Amino acid sequence: MVEVLVVAFFGGLGSVLRSLLGNFKGYLPWGILAANTLGTAIAAWSMLTQPLLGLVLVAGLAGGLSTFSTFMAQTWQLLQSDRRVAAFLNVLLNLLLPYTALMLVGFSL
Repeated sequence: MVEVLVVAFFGGLGSVLRSLLGNFKGYLPWGILAANTLGTAIAAWSMLTQPLLGLVLVAGLAGGLSTFSTFMAQTWQLLQSDRRVAAFLNVLLNLLLPYTALMLVGFSL
């Protein structure tokens, strides 16, 4: 039961961070792109170095911080406003940057 409460706490913390980062917008929704990249880096680091903290950091903090649904909703909004290039870049960067973070963390340890 304690594990569930700890995961819930860190998930809430990650969600608050995502909400704050989500305020940074421009040509692309930079804040959510940063949240997804940071969440991936946290998950990669914890899985490679702190497996005992994996549940807390991956399911909790990283899970609350990064979000596929917000990324897709923002991509849809870009498409609805006829910003197809921005939508394409949003998809590309939300795949490329978290993947790059994973590789950088993975190969640096």
